[in-house]
Amino acid sequence: MKILQTALAGIALFAASMGAAMADDPAPNPPPSTSQFVELSAHDQVRQLGRGVNVLGYDAFWRNQGKGNYKETHFAKIKAAGFSTVRVVLFSFAYLDGRNRLDPQWLNRLDWVVATATKHGLNVIVDEHDFDECSKDVAACRPKLEAVWTQLSARYRNAPNSVVFELLNEPHSQFDAATWNATFPALLAIVRKTNPARNVIIGGVRWNSRETLKDLQLPAADKHIIATFHYYDPFTFTHQGASWADEPIRSSKGIRFGTPAEIAQIEKDFAAVKAWSEASGRPVLLGEFGAYDKAAMEDRVLWTSTAARTAEKNGFAWAYWQFSSDFLLYDFKADDFVRPILKSLVPEAR
Repeated sequence: MKILQTALAGIALFAASMGAAMADDPAPNPPPSTSQFVELSAHDQVRQLGRGVNVLGYDAFWRNQGKGNYKETHFAKIKAAGFSTVRVVLFSFAYLDGRNRLDPQWLNRLDWVVATATKHGLNVIVDEHDFDECSKDVAACRPKLEAVWTQLSARYRNAPNSVVFELLNEPHSQFDAATWNATFPALLAIVRKTNPARNVIIGGVRWNSRETLKDLQLPAADKHIIATFHYYDPFTFTHQGASWADEPIRSSKGIRFGTPAEIAQIEKDFAAVKAWSEASGRPVLLGEFGAYDKAAMEDRVLWTSTAARTAEKNGFAWAYWQFSSDFLLYDFKADDFVRPILKSLVPEAR
């Protein structure tokens, strides 16, 4: 009897702990059961994406929604501030089991993000962000990428065209141009089985460098592809003091930005991307750009506004890096936007 009572008490304790854990999760927000998708050209999609921001990647939301910072109100604030898009940064591999199946609880949280952003009129870029793990071991990465996109593309096959897929953030290292060109077609083919006309974002190697767009071997017959690049030049300015940067940038400080030559260089770099876009017929998303918090605020504002306005002038959609964590657009402690950065991105924001 004592053993039975102990066992029953253990079961009750386990059930209570599971209930407490699940209580922090959002209610189910399953994707549409019937298609809400209306085909949209890649060029029109870029116009629809407009101004965006990267969200959620490093937040505790994915591990415990109750302890994460993101609430529905933040998506409402993003929209009200003048943004059209959130790029949802997903480290999916951590939530694969031994058979490469995504954790249902994690998927439920992603469903909530997609549904909540959509509810507030935001486009959603579903961005697979396991770039470091993939670039260190391509052979181990490929089956995981294929498993992730098999599951995510099927799950969101009925989502409206405001949901866009990005196959992999910033391939680099082992992912040289030849290896990436041999890899992404299989991922795209998986997506196309369930989403034949959904727009898909693909970037070049070397961390989505603008200089590697020319090396992308995009399938000519597939017109539902958006090319992407990331921009953090001059890197000595945008990453000064960043703990993850190499020396001497990690220890540097006080580097300024704003000479006419530096501003002209941004315009020159973006003009080169525009020329590639026109020659290839592929519209462009500037998927990441930002200047780290250690730089002087006035210089960060000038750099950010220059990059955003130059992107718009060239017809690029853009997504600022990032809403929270660092390169800060929104301060959770103050419960408000970092106003100078917000105004540099959306000049008309109040």
